[in-house]
Amino acid sequence: MNAPQLPASSLDVLAQRAREGDRNALEQLVRGLQDPMYRLALRVLGRGELARDATQEILILIITQLSSFRSESAVQTWAYRVATRHLLRQRRRERRFTFESLAEEDLGKPPNAIEPDALALADQRLLEEEIFLGCTQAMLQALDRVQRIAFVLGAICELEAADAAYALGITETAFRKRLSRARAMLDAFLGKHCGVANPANRCRCAFQVNHNIARRRLDPARLQYANCAVSSAKTSLEVLDAQRDIRRVHRSLELFRAQPRFASTEDFAAHVRSMLASASALSVS
Repeated sequence: MNAPQLPASSLDVLAQRAREGDRNALEQLVRGLQDPMYRLALRVLGRGELARDATQEILILIITQLSSFRSESAVQTWAYRVATRHLLRQRRRERRFTFESLAEEDLGKPPNAIEPDALALADQRLLEEEIFLGCTQAMLQALDRVQRIAFVLGAICELEAADAAYALGITETAFRKRLSRARAMLDAFLGKHCGVANPANRCRCAFQVNHNIARRRLDPARLQYANCAVSSAKTSLEVLDAQRDIRRVHRSLELFRAQPRFASTEDFAAHVRSMLASASALSVS
């Protein structure tokens, strides 16, 4: 469910009211935080089902730890801190890739036509978008989790360095170094292998469709990313194609920032409402 994005100041007001015992404010606060927390979890964990479970866990932690929030930051920044700590603690079964395995096994397939059976289930535009979003997500998974979270916070969530450093519990200098390393690794890989980032490269999203179907990473009948992200608006690939010239020094930033702002298909705030209704007593103050 794509919840309306509330201004940071509104979330801070809701947090204060929730700490004073206002359950309606607490539900609204959760609704305002659920999509940012889901986007973070999805980018870090790589798979929708893992991200949904992690998002629910993170939101419960936010509720139960709200009494410790001292307004030293915006409540959303504090929520990112709760989320990153949780994600770094988890030992989930991530679908890990390496840059080497992506280059050797998965990218740069020779020109080939998408199979008719696949096109009967999904438009080519959506299949190419699914490949692009899935492939760039796999590149994120090739980063270690510490670098990945730094890149997601700084480059995708677009947090200021001070806020991202606070969320990670490190200095701004340390955050900038992590972000710089992650960007350098992604930029180098994209520049060498990705046809979207560099047209001189042979890899094309359309040529990867059949391979990913054969590897059971792509099901044309159940797209993981594209159906959730694309409506009548342009796809990420169409946005990038319109830009024509992707600046070499900002490859990873441009490719990821052209992508949709994913939203959870679940209404976690409704779960909170149900939990509060069934609770005999709940204190967040």
